[in-house]
Amino acid sequence: MTESTPSVQMLPEGFIALIKLEGREADYHQARAEQLAVVLLGMQKVAYLLAAADMEQNVGVRVKPSRVMRERYAIRCGVPQEGSYALPMAEGIDNDILDCACPSLFLDRMQSIFSAVSRQDEQALQSLLPSGLIERALREILKFLPKEQEGVSLSLATRTSPQPAVLSQKATRFIKEKLSPATPEDTTTTVTGELQSIDFTARQLTIIYPPTRREIVCTYLPEVEDTILESRKEPIQVTGQFVLDSEGNPIKLMDVTRVEPVDLSSLVFTQLEALDVKFRHPLELVPILDEESQQYLTVSYQDLNLYAFGLNREILFDEVELQLSMLWQEYACADIATLDQEAQQLRVRLLSFMEEGNNATA
Repeated sequence: MTESTPSVQMLPEGFIALIKLEGREADYHQARAEQLAVVLLGMQKVAYLLAAADMEQNVGVRVKPSRVMRERYAIRCGVPQEGSYALPMAEGIDNDILDCACPSLFLDRMQSIFSAVSRQDEQALQSLLPSGLIERALREILKFLPKEQEGVSLSLATRTSPQPAVLSQKATRFIKEKLSPATPEDTTTTVTGELQSIDFTARQLTIIYPPTRREIVCTYLPEVEDTILESRKEPIQVTGQFVLDSEGNPIKLMDVTRVEPVDLSSLVFTQLEALDVKFRHPLELVPILDEESQQYLTVSYQDLNLYAFGLNREILFDEVELQLSMLWQEYACADIATLDQEAQQLRVRLLSFMEEGNNATA
């Protein structure tokens, strides 16, 4: 990792904020073009939501900023700096075209929103945005957060608030829980299938369910329409309340709250949150869809006797952490005299991969 650590005190003249990616490529002053574009576009959309709040304008399914919004709430980016991947930012304010009194320094307010999300502070969020815009802002933030468990974090600091607000996979989990409807867990499920058609008027999409090869009609909530447009890949995952047939297969999904392409990028583990244990080197596991049903994401790692599966990435990640924690406690922490030869070999492999947090390197 680079030894150079840029801060807001080092910003060029005229810039007031610093957005920074850390981890993996970013530690070598690089960023994936697609990831960087998504982050910048997403932040700009959040800025327009702040503009709508300031101007007391209603926001429909899509953000449609006026010319005044585009000028005053534009995010301007400077030349990237060394030290992870850092971009100086400024606000595009043009007072000559303003026809209303609107507060500036929206990047400070965005940093406060990021901070509230990172702290999982619902009360702070409610004080920062009108209730009707909180969910919209969370959906936009969720889109540009680094993919869960890929080993990258995103932070925003400003001259006024130099302590960075860091968004990581924990923020992703918090946002998804906030966006989920208050329904019993046993009434919701995630189904993976092939997208066949979308009816925007009826707010329905149709997928082919691989285990039965039958069509499933899914009625989605208006707020997920943007994600449907961005998820026109095959296969996709749809999460909502379900209706089952006599054989236990889903035949209809209602109140769909999540539509997203199946994410087969690596799951990256650097520590076990339930224990004070860290990996000596990041453990990367590449999920695949199970061949039989095409519904479960699965990973395996023979050296650690690991095999896990889940309907989505969050469930899969939790299952891997649970299994690794059990293996650590049952073998790495065991008295070697109580283990047979095979178990002792597994213990050696575990200790070569992981160590107690107090002795782990940063």
